[in-house]
Amino acid sequence: VFRAHDDRLGRTVAIKVLSPNLERDENALLARFTREVALHRKIKHPNVAILYDFSRLPDGSFYMVSEHIEGENVHEWLKAHGVFPLPLAVDLGIQALRGLEAIHAAGVIHRDISPDNMMITRDRRGRYQMKLIDLGLAKNLEVQAGLEITQAGIFMGKLMYCSPEQAGAIKDAPLDHRSDLYSFAAVLYEMITGKPPFDSENQHGFVFKRLTEPPQPLIGRNPQVRVPQELNDLVLRGLEKD
Repeated sequence: VFRAHDDRLGRTVAIKVLSPNLERDENALLARFTREVALHRKIKHPNVAILYDFSRLPDGSFYMVSEHIEGENVHEWLKAHGVFPLPLAVDLGIQALRGLEAIHAAGVIHRDISPDNMMITRDRRGRYQMKLIDLGLAKNLEVQAGLEITQAGIFMGKLMYCSPEQAGAIKDAPLDHRSDLYSFAAVLYEMITGKPPFDSENQHGFVFKRLTEPPQPLIGRNPQVRVPQELNDLVLRGLEKD
């Protein structure tokens, strides 16, 4: 991903280049790219990054030009500042849900809701604003399963934030918008407490524990953060296995 300046429209943009080496089959690469572009263009919402343009380079690489978001993602915030102040975490969480609502209304599942894909910027009034980015793993609910971007049996999301059904742990379970809500709840949990819902030394352990153990309550997870009971219950509801 490159940062660039659009001389024609006078704005800073992000250019995402899809390497031709990612796929040996050029037709598969073209289908994947055009599919991603089509999904992006269906979604117009202030809490979702905007796609401006797309084309192809002389070497065969595809690229798309998107809104450049000046700010930091949730992962970078946590690393630099620690946990989010509770009112800010709730406000940004509501904004993220509004963005997800727009994505789901377009018949799309994001499939990669994680701290890296939730950007924090400021609006024209200087207020914090959440932007969901990178719909590259999105699945269009309106097309047949055989036309999905990912190959069968290959999981492209992040294990720490994926839902049980997304990890393939629930046989024949359909993947729908609820999977994004599970991932969102896992990120919001971390924004509030600074810790994940489960303790594990590796990503595979997170998958195993979410199938066999309930998530730890937010209350008491971080002694420095006082979490209201109602918020604790709401986030844990988002992390329900069923």
